[in-house]
Amino acid sequence: MFIIDDIVLRSIGISVPGLDMIWTLEQIQKYALKGYYNPEKIRDQIKETRLLYEFGEIDRQEYEQTNSKLLHKLDVAQKVLEMDLGCRVDILG
Repeated sequence: MFIIDDIVLRSIGISVPGLDMIWTLEQIQKYALKGYYNPEKIRDQIKETRLLYEFGEIDRQEYEQTNSKLLHKLDVAQKVLEMDLGCRVDILG
């Protein structure tokens, strides 16, 4: 019910940050995206994987698979930062 109220209020241009359920959900999503698509965190994971491989904790195949996934995730994270998914466009004017 609160979300329907928020949608109706937003459609007429009324939004109260903090009391608006959609605004709260957007803030949670923004925080989650920053945590998941953090390039520094991903680079640290790449370094950690490299160290594990060099110390013999993981084999070459596992290292290459993990490194490939992390490099792809890093590429996606950099694209997400370029696109600025946290930016909202007001289509109502």
